[in-house]
Amino acid sequence: MTTKPKALRLADFLEQNDASIEAQNHVAYELRRLHEVNQMLLETMQTIMNISLMDKGQWAKTIETEAHNAINKAQGEVK
Repeated sequence: MTTKPKALRLADFLEQNDASIEAQNHVAYELRRLHEVNQMLLETMQTIMNISLMDKGQWAKTIETEAHNAINKAQGEVK
């Protein structure tokens, strides 16, 4: 049994089968991007949970920054 996420397994599958190289590359790239965004969103949610447990007054700014970064990543606006 593999522990690789489904999006990454699909990306690998597309690169190894009969689709045009251009189509394979575009789909594989997008699946990997989406997996990366999902990981970032999960990490952001964990940060929010941790901050709520140890609030020392800076939580609002930290949450704002984390959420802003996750939204930009999800929209493909990564520098």
